[in-house]
Amino acid sequence: MSIKMLKLYECGYCTHPEKIVNPNKGFQAIAFPAIVGLLEHSTHGYILFDTGYASRFFESTKRFPYSVYAKLTPVYFSEEQSIKNQLLEDGISPDDISTILISHFHGDHTAGLKDFPQAKVYTFESAYEDIRHNSKFKALTKGCLLELLPADLNERLTFIDRAAQIDLDESFGEFEKGYAVFDDDSVVAVDLTGHAVGQFGIFIELMSGKRVFLCADAVWVSEAFEQLIYPHKIADLLIADKQQYVRNIQMLHHLSKVQPEIDILPTHCSITWEKAKRGFIYE
Repeated sequence: MSIKMLKLYECGYCTHPEKIVNPNKGFQAIAFPAIVGLLEHSTHGYILFDTGYASRFFESTKRFPYSVYAKLTPVYFSEEQSIKNQLLEDGISPDDISTILISHFHGDHTAGLKDFPQAKVYTFESAYEDIRHNSKFKALTKGCLLELLPADLNERLTFIDRAAQIDLDESFGEFEKGYAVFDDDSVVAVDLTGHAVGQFGIFIELMSGKRVFLCADAVWVSEAFEQLIYPHKIADLLIADKQQYVRNIQMLHHLSKVQPEIDILPTHCSITWEKAKRGFIYE
């Protein structure tokens, strides 16, 4: 096992009516944080899982058509919350980040990418191909702001899903296939297409033996998989593949029952947010 630690950071948040993620709730607005994971690998050094919001998100959304994004999804962010500045506070410079894993290309996951010009970028080819040739307007309908992507992104990309799939044992629940992201079994990526085409999550095995599943936006809140709560039909506008989205919730529910020792952490969940606010570190 090669992962020394995992730390979570909150890099701004947006608000939505709670009823969108839980039809049993009201229309009051609740906050959904943009959480970034920092992994320390014994060989590959520091690795980010997504990049959260950054100031350039607001620059991009000043103009049409991206201004629609800002109006539909109000974002709250201060510069000190950028992952770049939070890492600097922890004594980690942008050049110390060797690799960034982009779970999918929505703006709240990619806004900080340009702050790490030396980092390799790992993602699923299916996710990149779904947005790379889009017009600005078409990309916007998929939650992607093309201006947030580095100009040299093509040269820096590694496609995780070009590797041979590996068979996963029963400890992964109903997730039967995955990809070894590095040259060991410490980080295993699984396809979570649903919320976005080619979205993936990562199972992390720490040196201590603790296992964590960063499941990106497979669900917005943990109660969805804990209680099998499916989002309101309004959310269909934000979901690329509704059938697979529902299936992901069911697989997460099963995993939580058969492997309760695995911490399942959705990017936008308040439970994940609390860990980030406390500065909790998995070791």
